[in-house]
Amino acid sequence: MLVYPKCEKFIIDGNESLQSCFLGKFIEEMGQESLFILSSKKIAYTDIRAEMKFVIDENGNFTSLEFIGNEFNKELIKDSFDMYLNKYNKKKKKIVPAKDANGNPISKSFYIPYVLKKDLPTYRVY
Repeated sequence: MLVYPKCEKFIIDGNESLQSCFLGKFIEEMGQESLFILSSKKIAYTDIRAEMKFVIDENGNFTSLEFIGNEFNKELIKDSFDMYLNKYNKKKKKIVPAKDANGNPISKSFYIPYVLKKDLPTYRVY
């Protein structure tokens, strides 16, 4: 499994913990970007659903991005991802790519259903 920045402490716990840490941090950061965009554009919403497909390649970079959903939700998730990626690329730490049994870096594909719900007065991102 790949190692996401600030998930290094889970290496000892194995791949399941590393994946859980990555997905948790990634979804949280994407949710923050989505909420920022919605707030700055003063867009009211109750339920946003989209899907993301991407690959983290042998160099730890996001590639093969695909966003699935209605046009509004796809645009929001794409804009959120662009903001997330811009901030991520400014950080000094990078994703350590997954490795095969021989220790060679390999790419890893992800499919993530993305749900942003507004439950007054709180927000939840899944």
